[in-house]
Amino acid sequence: MKPITVLILATILVFASVMNAGAQTAENIWLTADMISYKTGETVLVKLNAASTTPIQGFTFQIRYDPDCLRPVNAASPIPGMNGLPLPQLTGLVDGSYASTVPQAANGVLAEVRFVTLGGCQTGLTLESAALAIRTAEGFAAPLAGVTIGEKNVALNIDKELGTSQAAEPVSGSILPLDPPPAATPKLSGLAIALLAGLLVVGAMFVVFKRLQIGSTTGPKMPASSQAPILQIKHGPHAGKSFALNKLPCFIGRDALNEICLNDPHIISQHAKIFAKDNSYYLMDLGGETFVNGRAIRKSSASLKPGDVVRLGKSALFVFGS
Repeated sequence: MKPITVLILATILVFASVMNAGAQTAENIWLTADMISYKTGETVLVKLNAASTTPIQGFTFQIRYDPDCLRPVNAASPIPGMNGLPLPQLTGLVDGSYASTVPQAANGVLAEVRFVTLGGCQTGLTLESAALAIRTAEGFAAPLAGVTIGEKNVALNIDKELGTSQAAEPVSGSILPLDPPPAATPKLSGLAIALLAGLLVVGAMFVVFKRLQIGSTTGPKMPASSQAPILQIKHGPHAGKSFALNKLPCFIGRDALNEICLNDPHIISQHAKIFAKDNSYYLMDLGGETFVNGRAIRKSSASLKPGDVVRLGKSALFVFGS
């Protein structure tokens, strides 16, 4: 074979291998940090990065942290038009979500997330999950397929020596608060518990007395409000819409047979239900990821009051009202 023919074949093989490698390269999301060593009281800045050839209209992420070593402050996206969607936070897990009304390029930094160091420790941050969102032809938000998570761990060394605190606010971008839930209420003393128990007994006796005076009514009482409660969808499928709960129980899930159908891959076919009992409304988890005001509900029920924020799955969010 002539040398020129060998050279041409070799060139063709090189180009073919490069093009094949490029075609197999998945769109990525990964976590980075500019520094790994800090002092107590300093601000840790981590970046959520992405490489995507498809314009996006939003993204979500969850970052695991040690609440004894770090306290989340906020996040900001440098992408123009990306607005933060506040979600109920859980202790030890940052839950961030951004959305845009128009498609945006996602090549570089998606968001900058800030934490404050609390004391000397060896710790780290873990990117638990992340997704890029697009809008389907039907107008629903859906995760972009084929996106992989690259580097997901950032190791941190925090010295117990007090450092110089930095400005917590990002320079630019839509600021997303990431305040963790308040600490648990301190336990009551024995005397306080006794006084509280006494008040409860007196209150119960008063209620019984009033009921005996009024007399019983026929059948169980429904919630006092004559107006049907309303679910206001804030994020996810049907965002911006409101649903009146004229029929109870009301089942919510991905299956079209539910009273409220949410076409979301992170929601199971029959995810939760809302029902009335003893003059109150309740939300029951049916096996999916269900949160009320940031508190996980695992195959149990929680009472619902006007203004309560409910999250189903990763990003479906609605507010209960009456």
